[in-house]
Amino acid sequence: MYKVFIDNSVIQFLDSSEKVPSGKYDLVWNSLENDLSTLLDQFDFTASSVCLLVIYEDFELAFNRVFHAYEFMDAAGGIVKCDRRYLFIERHGVWDIPKGKLDSNEQPWEAAVREIEEECGIKGPEIDHFLGVTFHTYSYMGRLTIKKNWWYALNYSGSMEVTPQEEESITQAIWIDKSEWKMIRENTYDSIVEVLEMAKDF
Repeated sequence: MYKVFIDNSVIQFLDSSEKVPSGKYDLVWNSLENDLSTLLDQFDFTASSVCLLVIYEDFELAFNRVFHAYEFMDAAGGIVKCDRRYLFIERHGVWDIPKGKLDSNEQPWEAAVREIEEECGIKGPEIDHFLGVTFHTYSYMGRLTIKKNWWYALNYSGSMEVTPQEEESITQAIWIDKSEWKMIRENTYDSIVEVLEMAKDF
């Protein structure tokens, strides 16, 4: 299953071969029976929180039809662990995980390491394993944009001194114990909560 976060709402994409999970959906939309290009027009996502389920046979086809009016962007980042503590940043008053846009011809894992180094001022975090992907939408320079984030778990053994990248509006970077993740969950984005779930056993 893939999830796309739109403000406080979520659209879940489910393969037609999978069982529909239990839960309350505001709309279940079968891509074989309905015009996906009109799905987003039916809801005001800024006014309320909704949960939609799109059942597909071809994910890319269904995804592109739903978000046909959006520009696509790839980004990568990750959760860094050092001596049982984890690295988080605060940006625009909200807790986040270091991440950023892929450069031209850059692989996601390369971008994840580079962005973490740039945003937090550390050197040499190493990929442990791939966590998964999330999607979220936002407005970038007045254009509707959907961002695909590639997430990784990384190990780090260097200095824990950090330098937040101020030009990226990062006001602080901190190392915290997993027992303190509740603080992050209480003031972050739904897509980041999803990543915390991916990394709960890391």
